[in-house]
Amino acid sequence: MALIECYECKRSISSEALACIHCGAPMAEHAALQAQSAASPAQTSTISFGSLPRDKAVPEAFVPPQAESLPKVMPAAAGRRRRQQAAEQTGQAQQPVNADGSRPVEGWLKIMVFLLPAFFVWFLLRNGHSSKQRLLGFGWLGLLILASSLPK
Repeated sequence: MALIECYECKRSISSEALACIHCGAPMAEHAALQAQSAASPAQTSTISFGSLPRDKAVPEAFVPPQAESLPKVMPAAAGRRRRQQAAEQTGQAQQPVNADGSRPVEGWLKIMVFLLPAFFVWFLLRNGHSSKQRLLGFGWLGLLILASSLPK
């Protein structure tokens, strides 16, 4: 058994391998094609610059599904969304903290609306915020605009 170079991805593989373990290119067909091309030197060889365009003469590699699959890695937002959907289906929807049923304003949003209201007051337009919260945020924005436009 020797190490040879894969004709497709140029990585080292075993000479006894039926397909490349890196790219899946079949080795038995390639050896047969090389023997055929060595017998007839009049044919010209092609240059491969990657996997595109596909050579229809070379069969696609088949990778059987693994018995034990690794867990999927997903972004945190997708996991949170999935947990919320599962909670809604079981009837355990999260209850709003405020007594009037509105969404509470997070601490970071309070600070940022105070410091940079021109950017962060728009977050109060999300579903669930009460009219009182919106009035305070946009009122603060209006007050700062009015104060900045007064003559000195």
